[in-house]
Amino acid sequence: MLLGACGGEAKDKNALADGVRSIEVAVPPDSKPLSYTDENGELTGYEIEILKAVDEKLKDYSFDLVGVHDSAAEIGLDTGKYQMIAQGLFRSPTREEKYLIPEQNNGASLMRVYSNEKFTDIESLGDLVGKTISPPTPSGGVYNLLMAHNKENPDKELKFDTSDAGLTVAERLKDVESGKYDVLVLPSNLGAADIIEMQSLKINTSDPVKVFPTFFMIHNSEDNQELVSQVSTALSELKEEGMLSELSIKYYGEDVFLFE
Repeated sequence: MLLGACGGEAKDKNALADGVRSIEVAVPPDSKPLSYTDENGELTGYEIEILKAVDEKLKDYSFDLVGVHDSAAEIGLDTGKYQMIAQGLFRSPTREEKYLIPEQNNGASLMRVYSNEKFTDIESLGDLVGKTISPPTPSGGVYNLLMAHNKENPDKELKFDTSDAGLTVAERLKDVESGKYDVLVLPSNLGAADIIEMQSLKINTSDPVKVFPTFFMIHNSEDNQELVSQVSTALSELKEEGMLSELSIKYYGEDVFLFE
């Protein structure tokens, strides 16, 4: 070690002295229950616990979890600053082209409709015709879902605006309860159920109108070809062992794998 330093040899930032490769994983610090910082300043949540379990299974790797907000994490993954990110992400043609993605998903995002209490019959996106929809983020998952619906169902086109206002889930749910908007389309893994219960909001919640498997994204490099394979194998084992379902029930209050 001393001789190497004196000689000015470059050290692989992802390698440890014992031959175990360190993998920096960017995770959201404030996306409860998916991934968040607890009262002790420690990262926890559904995907955090999965990453820890995968880490235990991978003898040649050691995960270093770093709290990073979503957009910065994806930029860091593009550049190789981070080797992996976990944000409850869906597969898409763009991501499949840019990143390495494990074959095995780590969970599922259940798209649900949260509606003002006067609406009791919402079972599909088609039932939102004529209703005011809480504005989704431009080009986000909800936006893409609504646009795909309009493309596939021109006779049941949904009208909606988009917004980058950055409102919290709680604020958006309150807008629905107050009648500012009739409905909010949102993945259920962002904590809506807990917010509705804790704040006693008068909100109706639909069954899933769409189910999206979620995946870890890995920086596309030759060095990571083996990593993506091992992560997929570890996730498959955790799924067979029932751990993924247990963590889903713990953090989401339901087993999302029942909807696959």
